[in-house]
Order: sequence, then C-alpha cells, then structure tokens
Amino acid sequence: MGLQFSGPSSSFSTANPSSNGKLPPPAIQRLSSSSTPNKRKLRVILIQLFGVFFLLSWGLYPFLLNNEGLTTRLHLNPVVEALLPQSHDKALSSLHVNEKVHVGNDETEEEDSSKVKEAYVTFLSSIKDENYLLSTRLLMFQLLHDPLTVDKTHSRDIVIITTNEINQETEDMLQDEGAIIQKVDYLIDGFILPNQSQHEESQQQKSNNNHWKDQYTKLHIFNLTDYSKILYLDNDVFLLKSLEDIWDSENSEIPFGLGGIGERSKQNYVESDLRIEPSIYDNNAERDYLNAGFMLIRPDQELFENLTKTRGYKPFYMEQALINHYFDWEGDHPWTPLDTKFVSHYPKVSDMKEGYYSLHAKMWKDPVDGSVKAAWREGVQRMNDFWHWQRII
Repeated sequence: MGLQFSGPSSSFSTANPSSNGKLPPPAIQRLSSSSTPNKRKLRVILIQLFGVFFLLSWGLYPFLLNNEGLTTRLHLNPVVEALLPQSHDKALSSLHVNEKVHVGNDETEEEDSSKVKEAYVTFLSSIKDENYLLSTRLLMFQLLHDPLTVDKTHSRDIVIITTNEINQETEDMLQDEGAIIQKVDYLIDGFILPNQSQHEESQQQKSNNNHWKDQYTKLHIFNLTDYSKILYLDNDVFLLKSLEDIWDSENSEIPFGLGGIGERSKQNYVESDLRIEPSIYDNNAERDYLNAGFMLIRPDQELFENLTKTRGYKPFYMEQALINHYFDWEGDHPWTPLDTKFVSHYPKVSDMKEGYYSLHAKMWKDPVDGSVKAAWREGVQRMNDFWHWQRII
C-alpha cells in the first residue's frame, strides 16, 4: 500500500493517480505558481509607496520643521561666509517657512487682541526701477523666513505702504509672500519743495519734480494707529541679524513718539544727492541729524496731523528735513537716539564683523565695498531658492 497524505490541507496522494494515468503536479508547485503574481504585485506596491514617500519628502522639505529647522547646508560665497560672525554658521544650515499657527479658543483670541500690536513697515512707491521691488521682497523674506534674520517671535506684521503707482499684480505677489498692503493717497498739498520757498510754488515746478510727492507721502507711517509701535525701514535696508532685539532695547520707550540713529551732526549738514559719508571730524561730533530710513515710531493721529502742518525747514531732503525739524533735539519733542549698532547708514566690510544688525544702502548702485554687495547678493539668492521650492509644491 502506498504512502498517502490526508487531512484538510492535503491535496495529493502517491497512491491515487489521476484518470489519465499521470500523477497530478505537487500541490506545493501549484502554490508557488499562484503566489508569484502576488509577490510581483507586492513588490510593485512597495516600490510605488517608496516613490511616493521620496517625492513627498523631496517636495515638502521646507515644511518639515522643528525649532532648529531642516539641517540642509546652504552654500555661501567663501568671502561672504568668512565675514559673517561664527554664530551665524548654525543658522545657515536651515531655511524654513515660519507659519503663524492659530491655536486656541475664543477666550485666547480675546486675550491676544488685547496684547500690544507691533509691525515692521516699509514703503514702495514705484517699481520703474525693478531693484526697489527686489529689495522690498528681500527685506520681507529676511523678516519672515531667513534663518539668519527672522523675527523668531512671529508676532509682528509686515506692512507695505503703496501708492497708485503699484499695480494690483505686484500687490498680490507681495501679499502672497506675507505682506499686509496699505494703499494710501499722495500727500501733496502745501508741502515745501526743494529749491523753492513756501510762497513760491508753481505747477510747472511740481511737474518737473516727480519724486517729491513720494517722499512726503511716506509720512503716512505716523498714522498707522492700528499698531502701538512700528519699526519703519526703507526698502533698501539689508539685514545681517534679527531686529527683534530693538523692541525692548534701551530707549525703546520713545517718549515723543520717534527713535532712530543719527546719520551726522547738523553742523556738518550737506545737501547732496550723492552718498557722502560724514568726515572724520563729524564722527567725533554729536550725530543729531536723523536718517529717516530707519525709525522706531509710536503712531498717533494727532502727531501725524502736526507733521503735515509743519513748515519752516530747509526742504532739500523733504520728509527727512521735515522730521528733523519737528523732532529737533533743541525743540519740544526731541527724537530718541537708539543703539547705533541697529543700522549702518554707510555700510563697510567692518560692519559685518562688528555686530551691526543692518546695512542701509542701495546695494545695486551705491558705492559700497564688493564684499558687502556679495553678502547682499547671497541674501537675494537665498530668497530666490526659498520661493523656488515653495512654488514647486
């Protein structure tokens, strides 16, 4: 009697041939042949899942954040990297999106609404020179996203004041990149223009000076009363590190509503469209002439109205001349001097090593050292890379 397997799982027997006289193929062979397609399917599924995971990881990496950000080394020009403080090295290894995450209930929202509201503000009145738009976007990127310079509190708005010269497409792009757009009317009537007295204002002179209306319109920053305090930055300010320190810095109380950094002394005041750095003699003098491209302001409607009525100043620098006249140190409401390291109005290579927070110059055309311009170009490249990845997703 032959050997015979039986049981619920048995499927063949050595003693029972099939009707055609041949033994059926072993069950194990049948199992093997039927499982091969399943294994292939499983391998295909695993490969597809791995591919999806890889693509998601590659495409979404800017969002994979923790407190340190994503550790992917950014390339810097060796000259620029050598100039930056070593403390920046760790920050350079991450580039991330800083999202404001809303968490909480209605009670939390009530508490938040009662807190002090602050903002960074800049002014964009024309994009005929596209570098002004580029530098505005760079400033916004540095405040919101660049790990070297981001305000890590993520609590302050970025406001861009615009005029009718800025088209809707540009405003939409700035909003998409994180700005709050505040469109304003030109401040035109009654202001003194360069090379004319208060009583000698003609329509012909107005039409020959297209820049003056932009300058006086900047005074709207003093009327942003939705905010308890703002830091106004010309859009050509380039950041070296985060400006979040300024909000609680020495003298940040600004009792008369304005704080800033002096550019030169009034006794050595120079009227020129060229960037003329103060002489060595001026460096030893008290810098009581404020540069209006970097100002800590406490907005107030009455203050704004007083400024628009101010007259009696030399108008060569227009709104800057007006502001210096109203907030004169010898007057009733002197401006408050802040730490000079917050901005260098005449950027030098040494500023990048000596702890300055920002540099103020039109890097694309002002006579600035090549190493400083290289740092600015590196910042532009980081911004372009960042938005390139954002738009791929």
